[in-house]
Amino acid sequence: MKLKDILQGIKFKPGADISDITINSITTNSKSVRKGGLFIALKGPSCDGHDFIEEAAQRGAAAIVTETRAGTGDAIEIAVDGTRKALALMAANFYGHPSRALKIIGVTGTNGKTTITYIVESILKAAGINAGVIGTIEYRIGAAKGIESNNATPGVLELQSILRKMADARMAYAIMEASSHGLDQDRMAGIAFDAAAFTNITPEHLDYHKTIEQYLKAKSRIFGLLKEGGTAILNADDSASSGMAASIRNRIVTYGIKTRASVMAKDILTSISGSRFKIVFGDDDINIRTNLIGLHNVSNCLAAFAITKSQGIGLKHIKDGIGRLESVPGRLESVTVRAPFQVFVDYAHTDDALYNVLGILRSAAKRRIITVFGCGGNRDSAKRPRMGRAACELSDRVVITSDNPRNENPAGIINDILKGIEGRFSNFSIEEDRRKAIESAMRMAKEDDIVLLAGKGHEQYQIIGDKRLPFDDREVARNFLR
Repeated sequence: MKLKDILQGIKFKPGADISDITINSITTNSKSVRKGGLFIALKGPSCDGHDFIEEAAQRGAAAIVTETRAGTGDAIEIAVDGTRKALALMAANFYGHPSRALKIIGVTGTNGKTTITYIVESILKAAGINAGVIGTIEYRIGAAKGIESNNATPGVLELQSILRKMADARMAYAIMEASSHGLDQDRMAGIAFDAAAFTNITPEHLDYHKTIEQYLKAKSRIFGLLKEGGTAILNADDSASSGMAASIRNRIVTYGIKTRASVMAKDILTSISGSRFKIVFGDDDINIRTNLIGLHNVSNCLAAFAITKSQGIGLKHIKDGIGRLESVPGRLESVTVRAPFQVFVDYAHTDDALYNVLGILRSAAKRRIITVFGCGGNRDSAKRPRMGRAACELSDRVVITSDNPRNENPAGIINDILKGIEGRFSNFSIEEDRRKAIESAMRMAKEDDIVLLAGKGHEQYQIIGDKRLPFDDREVARNFLR
């Protein structure tokens, strides 16, 4: 592809004539530069791509996009005001603007994103519509086997590459989780959304955003990406929605259980095996049955209803799609075990999520709830004491352990958790080794108890230091009980 075509729409100053320069690849990683490729130097929170320009040039980059004057060897220097914003447009140009061939649905918020994308996908499938999904668990293109996800919202180049594959596979829709990091870093710039939904906001990722206000500001950026005629879907039960609505120029549809909204749930019956309720919208209503457990999943179904109805999907298909979805990996997922007690795995990694999950299990528990949980390293440490309180308040026994410690000392993370519970609770023990912690909970469990393994959910690895080691809470539980 011609370099001038990749740079179309971008203000730049070339260090030489680029009219005949052809580019065969594009990257922000100096180690993956190929001869004849384009390297974009990005400034990140932990490192600066400008420090690797010389390496990119030595590896054979034909051109280097930079914000500052630098020695680029034989590579042509392309100077721009901001490489991050330029990258989004360059990526879209390089991959042929694949989002223009797709209808794009985005879901943002602290909780519920993954589940809503799964419900929307199931509804579209019931309507005979091909859809791809980009999210926390995996990236899926129709019926093809999913690709394990590294981020809820991939980097700009990977995102455009995935959208290109979806367009080439003739997907009609791309359903995306829009993370606050992804929105703040302009990973979705240049993508026009047909529908965008906001679920809720609770303290999370404050290690990155610093304040809840900045976190909310990042989330709200998704509505600036709506195309003309696109629909904004807001959770009326979350107080942040009213503030967001004031700045949204598109059509707004609200949903809620407690607060008056465009789409509401009535006559709700929940149990450990699923939920039944009525969706009321305008003068109409529809009876819904879902295998998903808990009131928060009733809310997720309302969001999916509002999203798909905004896209003209019929009520029968919406009802069928919600009913057909068996479960979402790692979201209150029941682990099949030969034991007189039940085991559930859940991705809950905030205090709000823990309260939700444990509240559901508490309402269904015949006897004790035994919870195993930890907190991730190199992430918001302020939530750790709150998570400890949530676990101890709603569990009979708690085993505090490691999650993904990353580059933090696991003992230090556990000490942060203890700050919220020491002197207040005595129903906890500590086992730093997660495998041993799960086994300890299993030994503790008796007939009719519930064991909750919280924090990692669908993940099949544990991050210790810079290594990803194989680890799946579900398999650890099954193997111990075998």
